[in-house]
Amino acid sequence: MSPNRALSGSGSAFVFAGILLLVGRGAAAQNSCVTAPCHATLLTPKHVHPPSESCDSCHESVTTPHPKKGEKTFKLTQEPLALCEACHDAYGKKSDVHPPVKEGMCTTCHDPHASNEPRLLTQPMKDLCTACHDDKVSFAHVHGPVSAGECTACHAAHESDIKPLLLKKDDELCMGCHVDLQELVKKPDVHPALNGGCTSCHNPHGSAHPKLLADEGTAVCVACHDGIGEKIKEGQVVHPVVASEKGCGSCHSPHASDNARLLLVPEKDTCLGCHKTIIAKSMTTLHGPIVEGKCTPCHDPHGGPNANLLVAGFPSQPYVPYLDTEYALCFTCHKRDLVQFPDTSFATGFRDGERNLHYLHVNDKQKGRSCKMCHDVHGSSQPKLIADSVMFGKWKLPLNFVKTDTGGSCAPGCHKIQNYDRKKAS
Repeated sequence: MSPNRALSGSGSAFVFAGILLLVGRGAAAQNSCVTAPCHATLLTPKHVHPPSESCDSCHESVTTPHPKKGEKTFKLTQEPLALCEACHDAYGKKSDVHPPVKEGMCTTCHDPHASNEPRLLTQPMKDLCTACHDDKVSFAHVHGPVSAGECTACHAAHESDIKPLLLKKDDELCMGCHVDLQELVKKPDVHPALNGGCTSCHNPHGSAHPKLLADEGTAVCVACHDGIGEKIKEGQVVHPVVASEKGCGSCHSPHASDNARLLLVPEKDTCLGCHKTIIAKSMTTLHGPIVEGKCTPCHDPHGGPNANLLVAGFPSQPYVPYLDTEYALCFTCHKRDLVQFPDTSFATGFRDGERNLHYLHVNDKQKGRSCKMCHDVHGSSQPKLIADSVMFGKWKLPLNFVKTDTGGSCAPGCHKIQNYDRKKAS
């Protein structure tokens, strides 16, 4: 029915504020823009834009009659953006503005009349956002807010001073939900990567990898720790735990720790957690580094060129005559003059008078003995790490060492009992 159509002989028609009021003889009937047969369903959704209750808040007639086939008989009272800003605060004052907002395309996301979605969204938030950002949801592991379609849990819908439209800075934003991190980062040793924000290691929307990691666990770590990555890639011997499912997380906390190098527990406990038989209760003497709670002075925890992950070379055979290039591991701490002089009054306590018994044992060209032929490198029930017995092939060779105040004696399977005394040669 045309808004200007007169009812002959029965009444008259009046247009007030976009509402057609028909007054009939003997009875009154009222129609409006949102009743049949026009826009009957326009305001039926759950959430109605308040100005829609009065159509001329936003629309005005440009010609009659309405509707008129092939023509638009109503127009907006202002340009769309100006019309919205007449009631809503203008956006664009912050450094990062959502492109539809910047271009004045409010109705790209909002229905100007009514919607079943909160905030008059044209469709559910998840569907609305992914209509443009479809690369943010197709992952094996999806961030909780993304999965729930709650994009505004992290992002401002219109504008922000923090790219990309974040509500808060990276770490502050993440810790709003991951509250355990608030206390964790107060620990003495904090991963420097946190200075670059959580997205240094995690994809905030989703990932093919657990924990939303940007790459497979170890690959994330070696992206920064490239020296360790090289050891793992090129090392002839690689610590098996590095290649395990947990990888670096087997030993290290990815965020913060009470222990140096982000270790989950102190270094000694970290190693002995797997290598349970290295230290026995009977050991009353421990190797110096172990006394200090360290294993890394002798072992590389990641990988390297030497057997047993040793940081320097050490022969595996029982008989290796001394050379300046041999036993590099031991001489990273111990002085080489210990074994270089046949006679000495100071270089070693293992001497008979001034006869250097260390020199005697290692400088035999045919059967120069390895340090491990006499010493247990981790710990012993004897002083000076003297072993109770050592493996000689499949035989457990006894040493039968007895210490005295100025020397001692031993009666191993390789020779009869021998005595030595630093004060008085035997």
